[in-house]
Amino acid sequence: MKIPKFFKKKRNIWITVIVVIIIVIIGYLIFAPKNNSASIQTGSVTKQNLEETVLSTGQVVSGTDLSLSFQGNGVVRRVSVQEGDKVYQGQVLASLDQSSALATLTSAKGALAQAQASYDKLVNGASASDVQVLQDAVAATKVNVNNSYNGALTTLNSSYTAIYNAYSSVTNLQGTYFSTQDQAGLKVQDGRADINSNLASAKTAIGQAIGADNIDKAIAGFSNYLISVFNSLQIVRDQCDLGSYYSRVATTDKESIDTQKAAISAAMSNINTLQNSIASYKTALQTAEHNLSAKQLAPRTEDVDLAEAQVLSAQGQVDSAQATLNNLIVVAPLSGTITQVDIKVGEQAVASKEVFILQNLTDLHAEADVSEANIASLRDGQDIDYTFDALGPDQHFAGKILSINPASTVISGVVNYLVKGSFDNVFDIKPGMTANMTILVAKKDSALSVPSTAIINKNNRQYVRVVDDPKTKKYHEIEVKTGLQADGGLVEIISGLAEGQEIVTYVKP
Repeated sequence: MKIPKFFKKKRNIWITVIVVIIIVIIGYLIFAPKNNSASIQTGSVTKQNLEETVLSTGQVVSGTDLSLSFQGNGVVRRVSVQEGDKVYQGQVLASLDQSSALATLTSAKGALAQAQASYDKLVNGASASDVQVLQDAVAATKVNVNNSYNGALTTLNSSYTAIYNAYSSVTNLQGTYFSTQDQAGLKVQDGRADINSNLASAKTAIGQAIGADNIDKAIAGFSNYLISVFNSLQIVRDQCDLGSYYSRVATTDKESIDTQKAAISAAMSNINTLQNSIASYKTALQTAEHNLSAKQLAPRTEDVDLAEAQVLSAQGQVDSAQATLNNLIVVAPLSGTITQVDIKVGEQAVASKEVFILQNLTDLHAEADVSEANIASLRDGQDIDYTFDALGPDQHFAGKILSINPASTVISGVVNYLVKGSFDNVFDIKPGMTANMTILVAKKDSALSVPSTAIINKNNRQYVRVVDDPKTKKYHEIEVKTGLQADGGLVEIISGLAEGQEIVTYVKP
């Protein structure tokens, strides 16, 4: 069916109208002023009292917080205090067994008194009775020396007899069992020859033992002779247990050699004792003669100095003994309260192991670690507001920063500095309690401020978006100068804004 021209023309007109309307709508959407109110949050520039604070959590600490211990080891004999007791400076808190230390101190005091008396006697000079005593001492020691020398021949003859008997026993043993020229026989023969040589030397020494010097030489010689004889007897005795000689040599003959070894050993001991006795008596004689000579002369400067040194040395021994005794007690170095006792009577105490904690509960302060991010803004004397977990969050107490430790500590990878704070009129707190510290860094009253979200940082400058049209939220940026970065997300505005201006605080992306 063919459409009339009239209707075709009318339809084209309507299409044209619709297209024009669509174009108009699109143009309006593109070029018409935008309304940003739905995506923008705004606020106002206001005057407020601003505060900047640093928060930290620390502990209550005593100004006196001492760990006390014994400086020596021993059994605890007395514990005089218990936890909670108040003590005064110098009070004995506990002690260990002191019997040995007291005995040592008494001995040291006696030595000091003796040294002092000797010094006084030297300085004051010798009396006639003192000289007589020393003369008698010289005479007595001479008698001892002479008696020792007189008795020396008896000891030497006894030792000679021991060597002779050893020679006889070895000779009999050789003739009975070791006549062959095997290795064992040769060693026995050599041993017999050595003993015979020493026997001859011993006889000669005894014959020449006239006068002290020769007796000393004889004694020294006999010491060597006996050692050589003993070694030869040991070699001979060893051959008796080798090869076929083990069963051939009679037990009684072996025992005879053992007997001679014991006799030679005893003779060696007697000679050694004789040597020591003579040396001791000669030393005593020299000392006695020296003392007598010294007494008869005016004291020399060096003697006086020596006597003074002996007094000082003895005094040092007394001081050392007193220190040892003091190490067995624990004394309160300051007045305070005992807050911990870790020792019991009868227990074995170990030096330097903590047994008491002494604190001053009237001298308390807070200590907290503050991170390096905040430490630069802290100063001595700044105000602190405290709350304590033990007292509840509603009770606030005032204080001030006492000190900031310049040395850092690393805690969980973060650099921290120790801050100490004072308390003002805080009751019912104890060392170790948790202290919540709010430190006032800066404060300004009636300062222009905006939320920190309103600040835009661009090119090392700061800007705030000021609203031009409250309805459409159209805005423009203004450069500002900021000051205090306050708590609550507020920033002080020093210049660029006026009170009451509406500003953009947030733009939804």
